Amino acid sequence: MNTKRYTKETPILDFSAPAIEQLVQERGWERLDEYDKIGAIYHFVKDEITFGYNATDELPASQVLADGYGQCNTKGNLLMALLRRMGIPCRF
Repeated sequence: MNTKRYTKETPILDFSAPAIEQLVQERGWERLDEYDKIGAIYHFVKDEITFGYNATDELPASQVLADGYGQCNTKGNLLMALLRRMGIPCRF
């Protein structure tokens, strides 16, 4: 896997957005080992971001977080942005 390619920020995976950075700090995810980071982020998106339909699939992750809801693709955007923020390579 091309680690550098799958850890960089994109317009949709906007992990340097202040709200995403604040979430990471509040949750203390940086103190976890990689396995626990993945689990904590997965459960956050699954359990704390309500299922609902957004205006478009192309919303940046920070907007999905601000809305507090998303459907499969937009929740995936948020999941990937959070994983990449933690340095965990991922792709859709």
